[in-house]
Amino acid sequence: MQIIPAISRRATLYEMIRDYGQSANDLRKLISLLQKQANKPGVSPKVFNKHSDLKQARARLLSAEDEARKDTPLNFYLILGVEPSCSPADVKKAYRKAALRHHPDKATQLLVRNENADDGFWRDVAKEVYADADHLFKTIGEAYNILSDPDKREEYDIEENIRNASRRAYKGRSTPRSPEQHYRRHYDGGFNPRHWQSAGQSNKGAPRSRWSGYEYSDDYW
Repeated sequence: MQIIPAISRRATLYEMIRDYGQSANDLRKLISLLQKQANKPGVSPKVFNKHSDLKQARARLLSAEDEARKDTPLNFYLILGVEPSCSPADVKKAYRKAALRHHPDKATQLLVRNENADDGFWRDVAKEVYADADHLFKTIGEAYNILSDPDKREEYDIEENIRNASRRAYKGRSTPRSPEQHYRRHYDGGFNPRHWQSAGQSNKGAPRSRWSGYEYSDDYW
């Protein structure tokens, strides 16, 4: 089931931008799918790997829920794909590119183009795809709202420096694996946010080819 690694990747990407609430939502979907797969009669020996994946997903969910309670601001620079040292012009350019590419209407239009829009199943899929794309679109807008305003950006940068200093101090005492390290270890492809759309709607058991219709991004998100 190709949707399982796609959801896992997207949960990790949400962790990377510190959107732990959305990461937890994806991890709950992942756990549900893994449980269903592990409980199927006559499963292959690979089920043992699924039990291991299930244990790991549950641990990740506990961590994501814990981080979500801290209400840490999102990583706005990573969301727009720019460096903290970037210019206001760079921020504006990155925002325009991301907003155009990830408009919610674009996601559902491409999905409908590839599937039967009158099918009740695909109407449900389209609703979830739209909700996911709308969340991403609003997140991109939030990032631009902060980084395009000099005063808000300065305040955000100060808070980021404090968070980074605290994180470095903590790492001096222990070395937990970061979401970035987890992603690179398991997927070895660097930060590739196209996996947002490939996770999509998870509980319908649709074939991979059907999901590919709304993987509308290329090299950005």
